[in-house]
Amino acid sequence: MRNALPIATLLMLGVNSLVLVGVSARAEPVEAWGFVPAQPSLASAFTSLFVHANALHWIKNALFLALFGWYVERALGSARWLVLYLLSGLGAIALHWAMSLTLQPALYREGLVGASGAISGLVGYFALRFYRHQVRLLWASPSRWGLAIPMWVGVVLWVVLQGLGAIVEAGQPTPSEVGYWAHLGGFATGLTLAVLWGAGAASEREYAVQQAEQALQQGAAGEALHHLQPLLRLPRPEPYWLYLKGAAWALLGDREEAANALTNALQHALQHANYATAAQAADLLAELNQLSALDPPVLRQLFQQAECHRDLPRALRWLESLTLSPDAPNRPEWLLLRARWLQQQGDADTACALLQQLMREYPDSLQAALARLHSNRCPKKD
Repeated sequence: MRNALPIATLLMLGVNSLVLVGVSARAEPVEAWGFVPAQPSLASAFTSLFVHANALHWIKNALFLALFGWYVERALGSARWLVLYLLSGLGAIALHWAMSLTLQPALYREGLVGASGAISGLVGYFALRFYRHQVRLLWASPSRWGLAIPMWVGVVLWVVLQGLGAIVEAGQPTPSEVGYWAHLGGFATGLTLAVLWGAGAASEREYAVQQAEQALQQGAAGEALHHLQPLLRLPRPEPYWLYLKGAAWALLGDREEAANALTNALQHALQHANYATAAQAADLLAELNQLSALDPPVLRQLFQQAECHRDLPRALRWLESLTLSPDAPNRPEWLLLRARWLQQQGDADTACALLQQLMREYPDSLQAALARLHSNRCPKKD
């Protein structure tokens, strides 16, 4: 599961901020921590990623790090995010060093500092992973944005500007403060890792899911199934995709197909500790009155997860669905569990009525014996 908080992004923001304060307090110049192509070393390549020329330099980088870092970390997870960040930083330095030896000798004795190369790697990954997203450029009104362009267009424009800056600067005797080659090197590294890690395929899957969700919201179940079809052909379809398939068949009125898909979704979700999707599937199965078709061990696991997530009101609705029919499988067990949870929720009257019903309808069952113990908490009637 992905972290709810962007831990790696926050960590890198904190580390860079602390380094800025620490280096500013020292007498030696910032360049002493930077990467100088004339004196290359792995240590200086690494330290240069965390040192900035001044506070303004870091603030500008921090804004981009916060913006792109959160999205990328949510997609990758913290560990792979750190790998992407550090490798992109080293890739940025490698291209900067190569250009100082070939096209731009003016860089050879100049120190390179800053996290922008590593951040450009995040942009490179973001460019492929979220290329279908839109970038809003202007306000159309105080309440909404207008003039949207696709993400890939914005990224291409940024790359072109970096490339033009690098080409123009290559012929200058004195380099500017912008590390164009480092930006391009970091971007290329991030983009390469995005390709190797399947970011493009992940983007297509995400887009298909979004289209299916929108189709379901509009009542177009057939269109939703069309968008889901390529995802469901994959060797291990995700539980949420199976849930959407079940929702589409339910909308079409095919209860059997819906129940099969939702049952698979719920079982796979529980296996992968995905309670949110399992609960969604259970909600819809309850609406279709198909929850009792699940095997008792699966239902017990579902109720255990609901209790762990403190989702008893929702679980009580499932139990109500399971206990409506007198012929429902394992009905005494579900009646007892429902009564016990209602007592925990403070609904003593309904709980006691269920316990009395359980003892009356199933007097010889183990659950009835347990119900007698719980019924001791019920108020005595004259």
